[in-house]
Amino acid sequence: MDETKARAGADADKAIDEQIASLMSKIQKEAVPERLLDLARQLQAALNARNR
Repeated sequence: MDETKARAGADADKAIDEQIASLMSKIQKEAVPERLLDLARQLQAALNARNR
């Protein structure tokens, strides 16, 4: 059972890492300030989720 939880945690971490990478890529390509603010908020939420 612990191995299953560890695997699920690793999968969740991987999903969050992928989300962060995707958001960072979008931020680097974005030129519109309002959209950048939205992406920054999403990135902050993903980073907060990672730290939980």
